[in-house]
Amino acid sequence: MTLKTVSPGGKRLLFFYEKRRPSDIRVIQRQMSERKFDPALILGTANRCRFGCPRAVVCSPLSGGVPFPTSFWLTCPWLARHIGNVESSGGVGELEQWLENHARGEWLIFEAEHRLARMALLPPAHLKFLRRFKPAFFDRLRRGGAGGIRHSGGSPIRVKCIHLQTASWLAFRRHPGEEWLKARGIGQDCAGVRCCFSGAPKNPVCW
Repeated sequence: MTLKTVSPGGKRLLFFYEKRRPSDIRVIQRQMSERKFDPALILGTANRCRFGCPRAVVCSPLSGGVPFPTSFWLTCPWLARHIGNVESSGGVGELEQWLENHARGEWLIFEAEHRLARMALLPPAHLKFLRRFKPAFFDRLRRGGAGGIRHSGGSPIRVKCIHLQTASWLAFRRHPGEEWLKARGIGQDCAGVRCCFSGAPKNPVCW
């Protein structure tokens, strides 16, 4: 296992992840078989379930030279379905209101950490090139929070979707709305009911 730490500018550690490996890519391709996703974007695995399967992955800030807004992608199909049910019952608006009422200051800090993390995922040479030759792309990267969302100090909180926020929570191991997410059963494992075991029982493939 090769760990990659992300700690921009010598500041405190933001998160760490395992560098991409062929076995994880094969599992993620099966997990994402019903959703549109380019595995070439994956830098590594940020969080695993208790069966060892990827739950959240780290994505490259650039896709084909164009800014890719989502630093963390949720791959667990069980969580994706569960969160879909939460969203269909108005969960996005509920989470936004909860954050406004209980954790606005923490949310602004969390968004700033997203911006720092995205910039830190790019090699310095790439940042230098973008700053000089692609200033609009550079600005999109440095100003966008989770999922590329832009916030000013007084603007209403927008979370975009709960899948995105869960992936961020799993990767950072913290989230200003963690209490709300846990109360809705988000972040749990599937207990194996939707896992197809391949080979030894310790090597399941989420399905």
